[in-house]
This record gives sequence, structure tokens and C-alpha cells, in this order.
Amino acid sequence: MHLFFTCSLIWFFAFVADAAQIKGRVLDVIPGERSFEVNVIASSAEKLAESTTQFFRVGTGDLAIGYKDRTIRANAVYYGNKWHLEQIFPLDGIGAKAARDVNRQLRQETATMSRRKYVKHGEYIPNFAMINQNGEFLQIRQLQGKPFILNFIFTRCTVPKMCPASSKRMSVLQDTIRDAGLNDLQFVTISFDPKFDSPGILRQYAEGYSMEPENFHLLTGDSSVVDDLLRQFGILTMEEDGTINHTMATLLVDRNGRVAYRKEGTTWTIEEFLEVSRKL
Repeated sequence: MHLFFTCSLIWFFAFVADAAQIKGRVLDVIPGERSFEVNVIASSAEKLAESTTQFFRVGTGDLAIGYKDRTIRANAVYYGNKWHLEQIFPLDGIGAKAARDVNRQLRQETATMSRRKYVKHGEYIPNFAMINQNGEFLQIRQLQGKPFILNFIFTRCTVPKMCPASSKRMSVLQDTIRDAGLNDLQFVTISFDPKFDSPGILRQYAEGYSMEPENFHLLTGDSSVVDDLLRQFGILTMEEDGTINHTMATLLVDRNGRVAYRKEGTTWTIEEFLEVSRKL
């Protein structure tokens, strides 16, 4: 009964709400109305004609990022007598072209990998580029010279011992390292749900877990780069019954980009990563 109700609810909204995928340029940000003014460049819906200007309501995370004078892609949905933008991703900005080049190389490298091979302890991680919770393009090699702890989550995960527990420990560990004097240690969380986890969603997620942005990088990107990274890092995922079942691994990467410690599963502790970090 419950499953039928959930499926029916999704079907209902699919038919009562106008929805479209758009590409546009953000002309202005109106904080008081929580809106973007967007010049629509391309649209999959007739009601959002190309070369027109439209005001869209946006989420608090996207409003904080702003995106003014940048080109974006997003899902546009009409409800409550207003157009709303969801899953906003920037298409341009500093580092955008370099990011595409880096990820093209990553795709070529991943395509030649054995199905059994993935990055293990003592091995170097590949360079890759994604978008952080501030809407900025980031290559992982930009962190070279600083060790970092890396994990994978998706924000819609509701299993307490999985992503929520991992994110909570990462947040607590961020606080703990200050007392330990490990000021160079960075934190990297990659979402494997890019259809939903836009930079704005990740920004709200970070705030919810009290993750401080100066050394915490929550990353998302195109499905292709996420798929390549799951292969590279040996993370298995499977979509089932409206959620994502997945394995977990948490890695400590040293200043040179080599895996100094890798912990499989959900049971890693703050103390063990703190101990290994002190030895780097």
C-alpha cells in the first residue's frame, strides 16, 4: 500500500506541474525575492521560450552562491504560480574548460582499467575536476601539498549508519583537528547522486552538518565523471526502490596525492584517522 501511494504521488506531480530543462544566463540575483533573473538560452518547454527573460525562485543554497553573469543549466518547474529552478549547475566560470579537459583524460584512463582494479593503499589517486558547494570548479590536484580525507555520500541517504553517520564524523573530525594542530588537513566529500546533488544542495547539506567551508570541499559534477570516480575508487552503487544502495570507503590521501590509509565500510572512527594523520 505504501509503495503504491509513493509511486502515485510522483506520477501526480509529473502531470500537474510544468517542467523543463533549461540553459540560461543569470542576469541578476534578487535576495529579497529569493529569485534569479535569467535570460533563457535553451529550453525543452514551450512556455519557457528561448531568448526571453524570466524570473525564477531558487533554493537558499543557490541564492547564496548567486551565479550572476554565469551560464547555468537547471530543471525549471512551475508550481505555486511561480517558476522555480532546481538542480542548478554552472557551465562556465574560472577553470571550467580545464575541468572538461581533465575529465576527458580521466575518462580515457578509466576506460582502459581492469574491472578488478581500483585505487588502493599506497597508490596515487587520479586527477579529476568537479564543482564544489560554492559553485567553483576544483581540480583535486589543487589540494596537492595538503593531506585530505575523502569519502562518498549522497544527500538523500536516510540510513542512519551510512551517509548521515559518515558526514557527522567528518564534521566532528574537522573540529577535532584544530585541537590536534593538523591545520593543513582538508576534507573532500563526493556525491554520487549528481541528478539531485547540485552545488546549492551540497551547500545546504554542509550547513546542516556544520561543515566549515575553508577546508571542506563537497563536490558534484556530471554523471560521467562520477561514474569514472566510482570505478577508480572501487565504490559500487545500485539504484533500487527509489534509493541508492552502495558500498563505502573512506581514504586519507597524503600531500603527494597517494593513499596513506583506506578504510572500507561504515565503521571507521575519528580516532583512527586522527592517528594516521599525525604520522603524515
